[in-house]
Amino acid sequence: MEPTVHDVLAFHRVDRAAYEHLLSLGAGRRPARDAVALLMWLHRRAGVDAVSRVPVLVRTPAAAARLVGEARAALLHGAASCGAGALPTPPLLSLLCGEADDPRVRRRLVASCGPAPAAAKAARRGVAEVLGGVGALVFDDRLHATLRRHEEGGGTGSLPAELAAPYRLHGASVRAAPAPEEEEDGRSLFITFSKGFPLTRVEVEEFFTEKWGDDCVAKVMMEKTPAGEAPTYGRVVFRRAATAAAVLGGRPLVKLMVNGRHLWARKYVPRPPQH
Repeated sequence: MEPTVHDVLAFHRVDRAAYEHLLSLGAGRRPARDAVALLMWLHRRAGVDAVSRVPVLVRTPAAAARLVGEARAALLHGAASCGAGALPTPPLLSLLCGEADDPRVRRRLVASCGPAPAAAKAARRGVAEVLGGVGALVFDDRLHATLRRHEEGGGTGSLPAELAAPYRLHGASVRAAPAPEEEEDGRSLFITFSKGFPLTRVEVEEFFTEKWGDDCVAKVMMEKTPAGEAPTYGRVVFRRAATAAAVLGGRPLVKLMVNGRHLWARKYVPRPPQH
């Protein structure tokens, strides 16, 4: 029998609890989401149960900030394991993964993720897969509010339609599909270049596919300029909104280095129609 949205939410209660725990300690929604998604991917990839340790080991706002910071660093720079090097005290990610308790964990992580920067690339892809799959439900506040109301009412009777809907890993959203133009806008980034240091469409596409997966980019559009004039801005449309969100990492603007030149990216906001 095909699992329902309710089944998936129930199975991932621990993941949701870790996310809400980080929020309660002051972590931002996107950084907390990305940190938990990374731990979910590590569980899937290397069999380490890091998520369940979050409420035990992350007890203060400072610890929450440290965890989301380490997760962000792992996604940007990678590491051969959850840890980030030979530090006197193992990093929080390392502790959550249980490296201190079982030396075999490090070997499993190295075998699964590889050395940096390959590990960072694998982690970014993994987080995007989580966010585009079960993460779409795990981090959906509205669905969890519906689930809470149902359970607070005793959990008896028919499930709300949203919770009773079938869950399909590869596709279908439990909500009504947005209009195609809205969907495309939601998975787009607006990009700009330094004056005098432009980038080509091919360079932009190769940069993002190298870091976030071979099939992550749907198309790249560049400013239309007169012959001989280089573009100063463009737009990248990803296949999944989760990839665009992963690139930004919870920040309104990010600066990236592409072939020795700077590229700035922010969420794409379409211009209002002119009357």
